[in-house]
Amino acid sequence: MRPFPGSVPPFAGFSPTDTTEPVPAGDTVGAAIAAAIAAIKSLGSIEATDVEADVLAQLVEGVEQARRMIDAAATGVAGVIDAHNPFRTSHGYLNARTVLTQRAQLSGPEAHRRLRTAHMRHDFPEWANAASTGTVGIAQSEAMARVTANTRIDPDVLARDAGMLLDDAINLPYTDFERNLRMWEALADPDGDHTRNERATARRDIDLHPRPDGGWNITGYLPELLGVEFAEIFAWFLDAEWRSDWADARQRLGDNASQSDLTRTQPQRRADAMMATARASVSRDPDLARPSTSNVCVDILLDHETMQAHASGETPDPRRFRNVVSRTQSGRRLHPDDAVNTALVNHIRRVVYDSSGTIIELGRRSRLFRGPARDAVMLLLTTCVWIGCDQPVAWCDADHSLGWKAHGATVPRNGQPLCTCHQNLKETGFQVYRDNRGHWHIIDPEGNEVT
Repeated sequence: MRPFPGSVPPFAGFSPTDTTEPVPAGDTVGAAIAAAIAAIKSLGSIEATDVEADVLAQLVEGVEQARRMIDAAATGVAGVIDAHNPFRTSHGYLNARTVLTQRAQLSGPEAHRRLRTAHMRHDFPEWANAASTGTVGIAQSEAMARVTANTRIDPDVLARDAGMLLDDAINLPYTDFERNLRMWEALADPDGDHTRNERATARRDIDLHPRPDGGWNITGYLPELLGVEFAEIFAWFLDAEWRSDWADARQRLGDNASQSDLTRTQPQRRADAMMATARASVSRDPDLARPSTSNVCVDILLDHETMQAHASGETPDPRRFRNVVSRTQSGRRLHPDDAVNTALVNHIRRVVYDSSGTIIELGRRSRLFRGPARDAVMLLLTTCVWIGCDQPVAWCDADHSLGWKAHGATVPRNGQPLCTCHQNLKETGFQVYRDNRGHWHIIDPEGNEVT
């Protein structure tokens, strides 16, 4: 028997549309599910449109914790079905994936992810415990499950480092955890990482083809190093298009001009920037030799130990995953071989920074961060420092923590990348500073830390 759309499989013992009927005394499962549904309905009935920010934050965090715990329970059930599968003989469902797709109406990929996560939590009880209490996120567990399914990784190495990865999963934003996890996997499976990098390079492709309804589609794929260079070039042209629109708005409206007064939308500017890039390439003297490289500066960060290890054919210990740096300034990870090979034919500049992640100070030379001083502020960060902001540093300005008017020095320790929106917000009374451990803090006008 298959459940009809919107229903719950008959074996669950309850109807989600009616939880008022008495639950049989011996039906422990039905009672627990009914209680959970009642609690979820209670959460869903809260009118949160006019509540204060701290109460709304409590609701956001509480609902997320409940969601994680429910997911942990669902994953645990999937693990039990995978281990025992009583439906093989009673319903002819040959595996747990079939049970989940038919009885729980999951998609195939979703069922696969749930079962893979169940296997991971079975092998690593500390991850299962964290999931059952809602301490670790669902996406973090699924990412870890993907890595644990890699059969090339030594199980002993995985068991040794699973606790460190769990600590990062609990305490770091997802993007930082994922970056650390991928770095750990690359160190634990160097052959696989090298193969993935070679495959990515071989897949490079750009295609332009007409649409049946008019217009053209541009599709393609670039490996990391080529993609980073192209992104930097494209960002230059896109910035030029924006400045053109902004200059036009200022000319028409003066100081009253705002973003809403720009004549083109951001998608339109992107399209025009792409055309400007193509036109610039054919404006060269056709008699000149085709250039093999661009004049764009792309910063690639590679720590000294990793550079030495890969130059000598070795692989760093996976336990160094938090300290290994092999990425672009925008945060895109590069295979160390690409970084080393690039260093052999391009310029290298030595950067020294302290334990808090601050590059050496360059002195109070000007009111604005320029040249090396700006590089020192922006180089080790990938996004705006405001909590939760994902604007890349390429779209940010180097801003003073302690303002110039308050005698703040134009030195890297007193600077941070801020997007335009958060620069303006900072001027309303917010403070931004970095502590001695390199952690950034945002303080609101009332003196409370923004978390």
